[in-house]
Amino acid sequence: MMKSLIQTVPLGEYDAPEDIIQGQGDVWRLEKGTRAKTSRKSPNPRIALVDDDENIHLFVKDLGDLGNFRVVGSFYTGGQALDRLPDDRPDAVIMDIRLPDMSGIDCTIKLKTILPELPVIILTGYPDSPTFFRSLMAGAKGFLVKPIVAKEFLGAVDDVIKGEFAIAKQVVPFWIQLVHHVRQVTRESRLTTREEEILACVFQGLPDKEIASTLGIGTATVHTHMHRLFEKLDVHSRREIIAKYLELN
Repeated sequence: MMKSLIQTVPLGEYDAPEDIIQGQGDVWRLEKGTRAKTSRKSPNPRIALVDDDENIHLFVKDLGDLGNFRVVGSFYTGGQALDRLPDDRPDAVIMDIRLPDMSGIDCTIKLKTILPELPVIILTGYPDSPTFFRSLMAGAKGFLVKPIVAKEFLGAVDDVIKGEFAIAKQVVPFWIQLVHHVRQVTRESRLTTREEEILACVFQGLPDKEIASTLGIGTATVHTHMHRLFEKLDVHSRREIIAKYLELN
């Protein structure tokens, strides 16, 4: 289901000493040599940040100033992001889970209705399985845990822009739990092999177009299998599938 976990990337030359940024009890490090290869999709990725912690904004700005990416939007509330971010058209968004006016998950859901292909990385200092699963339901492509070092951050950005998942090692047990749930649903509902593949894609939050591309089938065929899947699972939407079998409702 998951092509890769977060991958660290080779470092270039950076002669400044290591910086340590303190932020709400977390330590943020700009390590010596923090320059990563950029995504194959874009030679200079455009990144937006949604977080109410000024130290995190400084952390991301410093990484951008090193040439790893270009910061095209820095927002402190979900409302600011929803109002201005769609015009910026970033290649990826870093989204804090706790914002002053709404949750990062709610903000992600609203952003994805406007920009459905936009990769979003959820950032949290308090990981738990419900938050992780709800992030997947919202369509997030990455899930990082504070405090985070620069290499991990840059690797995650690179992965999601390439269309891969970026998941911190702290939440791998939650992903394993997700796999177990998929197996349970498969056994109980007697799904075909293709329906199992569709279900796995649903749990990954892939839209129909990406499911078709991943499985090498047409979009109309995806719709047919999805309809049969809904009938077997007695649900009416993808969100109901995840809510029902991950006990999130």
